Amino acid sequence: MLTRPLPESAAWHGPSLPADRYLLPIPVEVLAELSAALRELRRAPVPTLLLLPEHFPLAATVTWMAEVRRRLDVGPGFVMLDRLPVDAMTRDEAVAVYWILMSLLEPPVAQEWKGTVIYDVRHDGAAYTAETRGALTPEGLEMHTDSSMGEAPPNYVSLMCLATARSGGMSIVSSALAAHNHFLRERPELLRRLYEPFYRDHQEYQAADAAATNFRPVFAWDGQLRTRFNARHTFRGYEKTGRVLDEAGAEAVTLMENFLADPGNRLDLWLEPGQIQMLNNRVIVHGRTPYEDHDEPDRRRHLVRLWLRAGDRRHFRG
Repeated sequence: MLTRPLPESAAWHGPSLPADRYLLPIPVEVLAELSAALRELRRAPVPTLLLLPEHFPLAATVTWMAEVRRRLDVGPGFVMLDRLPVDAMTRDEAVAVYWILMSLLEPPVAQEWKGTVIYDVRHDGAAYTAETRGALTPEGLEMHTDSSMGEAPPNYVSLMCLATARSGGMSIVSSALAAHNHFLRERPELLRRLYEPFYRDHQEYQAADAAATNFRPVFAWDGQLRTRFNARHTFRGYEKTGRVLDEAGAEAVTLMENFLADPGNRLDLWLEPGQIQMLNNRVIVHGRTPYEDHDEPDRRRHLVRLWLRAGDRRHFRG
């Protein structure tokens, strides 16, 4: 367990975080290199899943993405890249350019057992059930890290915006490091509980023979702080096992969710077409406000999500 405070530069509180620490205009020379890659793809198309950044001359882009990684790893933990000219591209072209850019950070990996790597975050207008992944509905999303129940969650999560909703759908981000500092200062006994395992609901997009739950802590320390958080999945994990969550565990999870969702700690962001939100999934907890979508199918809110994870095979590690 980490027993010293984390630096305020990384353990930020939303309203006080200057925009220039996370909002990164894409440099002209980077856009030029990506445009050249797109022209090459238009001349000789290649399936997006086969694209590798080393197949294209991207010297300026490689240098710039090193700064993006620095901000994800030792800065605020998230960035907004502003922006790709998606209005001048088809959907598939925009995804191909986005894929090349994100692959400079780490390889994209599968986001569910059936192997989906490029994930369209979009409500198709159909009715949904309790088994539907929340991202595919217009409902708000509680504060969470992606695949908090997984064996190997993504290191980074990226979302490229192709279309916005009629209203609502703001992205919410909070620093798990700030939450850690808060518990260390105010409730150290509950911080110790957050380093102990909790049962978690495995959800419905795992392999058919996957266990219904797993057993993992919220915080882990191995020289770097690592976070797995989703309060709803934790409480459902205990429901599925028929076990009773101890009083300290329930209080710790509830207080952490309240801290992360507090307007004094979180940052709410509009994600506009062409902008890309990138999160360090081990230190940033995120959510979404509910939204009302357009009636026309081709105008509905549409984000494209990638999970990035190096040092591992690309299959889903749920």
